[in-house]
Amino acid sequence: MSANSPGTWVFGYGSLIWRVDFPFAEKQSVFIKGWSRRFWQGSTDHRGVPGAPGRVVTLVRSPGEVCWGIAYRLEPGITDEILAKLDYREKGGYDRLELPLYFKDGREEKGFTYFATTSNPNYLGQAEPRQIAEQIISATGPSGPNIDYLLNLELALRDMNTSDPHVSRIAAQVRKLQLI
Repeated sequence: MSANSPGTWVFGYGSLIWRVDFPFAEKQSVFIKGWSRRFWQGSTDHRGVPGAPGRVVTLVRSPGEVCWGIAYRLEPGITDEILAKLDYREKGGYDRLELPLYFKDGREEKGFTYFATTSNPNYLGQAEPRQIAEQIISATGPSGPNIDYLLNLELALRDMNTSDPHVSRIAAQVRKLQLI
């Protein structure tokens, strides 16, 4: 699918679920197959700073798993402009990826998402939930406290009538450490 297709979809699985800053023609709850959401990407431009990165989600290949999110169908005629803005927003280590999106009505369509490659300089990788939670608690960046990112994501998933075991585990660890 070309970026100029009238049916261009963008899949959000992190802050794009709850912090949409672009116009769209339609949004739908969808899932992707073979991927899981993980707090393995460092953020030095939004939820942390150089030397004290926050942690944000990325996708990791996980055969047999599904990851729920929101797909946004972009307005025809401004697709390239929106994708350029998203490329800038996700510049801290994310690459654009085209993949199939699965809709609740059984449809399957191609869409774009952003994921952090393990070779990008901000990639932090796997860590124990407590370590991830401690880093999230202590990090703040230009877009605000890292803890807000985590809790907004957890709430947005709940509002979609879904959950993510990894997100829930990290949020529970943050609550335990913060007694919130």
